[in-house]
Amino acid sequence: MKVYLDLILLLNFIIDFLILLTVSIILKRNAKIKRILLASFIGTISILVLFFEMSSILLFIFKLILASVLILISFDFVDIKYFLNNLLYFYTNSILLGGFLYYLNIELSYEKLGLVFIDNNIKLNFLVVVIFSPIILYIYSSQLKKLKLFYSNRKKVQVYLDDDKVIELNGYVDSGNTLIEPYGGKYVIIAYNNELMLYSQLNNYILVPYKALNYEGIIKCIIPKNVYIDGIGIKQNVVVGISENKIKMDGIDCLLNILMEER
Repeated sequence: MKVYLDLILLLNFIIDFLILLTVSIILKRNAKIKRILLASFIGTISILVLFFEMSSILLFIFKLILASVLILISFDFVDIKYFLNNLLYFYTNSILLGGFLYYLNIELSYEKLGLVFIDNNIKLNFLVVVIFSPIILYIYSSQLKKLKLFYSNRKKVQVYLDDDKVIELNGYVDSGNTLIEPYGGKYVIIAYNNELMLYSQLNNYILVPYKALNYEGIIKCIIPKNVYIDGIGIKQNVVVGISENKIKMDGIDCLLNILMEER
């Protein structure tokens, strides 16, 4: 077996740097690049220990201590929760990237193109790993940010109707919904729900004009007794606009008015 030690060290340095940088971006640590570079360098030198024989338990302890050292160098120590969050995301990113490299190894092992740093063993194409590792971590961090934003804006909604009937909805604070009904200045929330549709057909409602981009229209709105929104509280100055089209957001059937949070 032929081992290219320089490529092993370089690849490990790049991977450690990308993982630590991704943790900094996801958790908004704003860590200095020179600290991440230093941690990556120490992690690279420390990998030489893995060439010596040691038991599985000792290897696990060594890796845990090494990860902790890299985290402390990169992000310092604020408190135990801060440290554990950094460590958790470090391992999450490591597992994600490790799974990607394992898949890449299986897919490319039958080919030997470019720089292969270990023959007949790991069989990873060095250039492919360097190119695709930052891409996969970028996609992961971008999607994670979108998920965090989505779930932070997701709210449980309870609409209390005149007959004390309660309709439960899954709401989302929509930055594009700033609609105010012109008669009493009440907030308009948009909902797609069969029970509310039926209620609007059997009870009084108002028509509220709206404008969306280059389109103008009128939406039918019911006036509930009040609306309870998780994290915002009880709102009485609200009308519920009945949408005839399903809301194109996963698990969401109510678009909340963003002005309710601002006022």
